[in-house]
Amino acid sequence: MILALDSSTPWLGVAAVEGEKVLFQVVHYTRMEHSLLLLEYLRVIQDRFPLRERLEYILVGLGPGSFTGVKVGNMVAKGLAYAFRVPLLGFSVLELLASQVRRLHVASSFGIIVPVIFHRRGEIFWSEFPFPSTRLAAPPQVGSPEEFVARYAGKTGVLVVTPWEDLSEEFGKAGLSCLHPDLAVPNPLELVALSRERGERGSFENVFTMLPLYGSRVFER
Repeated sequence: MILALDSSTPWLGVAAVEGEKVLFQVVHYTRMEHSLLLLEYLRVIQDRFPLRERLEYILVGLGPGSFTGVKVGNMVAKGLAYAFRVPLLGFSVLELLASQVRRLHVASSFGIIVPVIFHRRGEIFWSEFPFPSTRLAAPPQVGSPEEFVARYAGKTGVLVVTPWEDLSEEFGKAGLSCLHPDLAVPNPLELVALSRERGERGSFENVFTMLPLYGSRVFER
């Protein structure tokens, strides 16, 4: 069984997959209760599908996004991987969204997919993915929505992907092409799809070495 979880944004996602069968899946909008709800969903999975006997590896969203949300998800994922002695692997939530959108027919009409994640204090994270690539080739960019609009206004072939309705509305008014926010909510099953597509399942060493993508350190080189 593969366990996938992401708490980088207000949309907490948890999924358990075995083979081609989805055993458990939930995407829950929450703002301040990531830790409480994540542990509750994990308890439900444990009650139904004993992890010690069935867990193969764990996937987690690395961020960027909410500092607390990213920290909670990565700490829980590392704790579980350590406790059950299974491999751990992480993907940026920007990669997750780029992969998720690539599967939509509308994406093929654009040359560049730009997932956007709200951070805090008027800041957003984003990264460019030349279609159909879903690999994070460079550290995420950070700035204000106004800076983002100034950068992309007038550019053709760019599809902006964000689950926040207010951001999507602001970008749309500026003339940017935006995917409908309902289609941009991070789905934990996409972590499983990325892992299988790339033939990666991580390693137990990631429990000690894998770094989440949060804070200004993400952008230091």
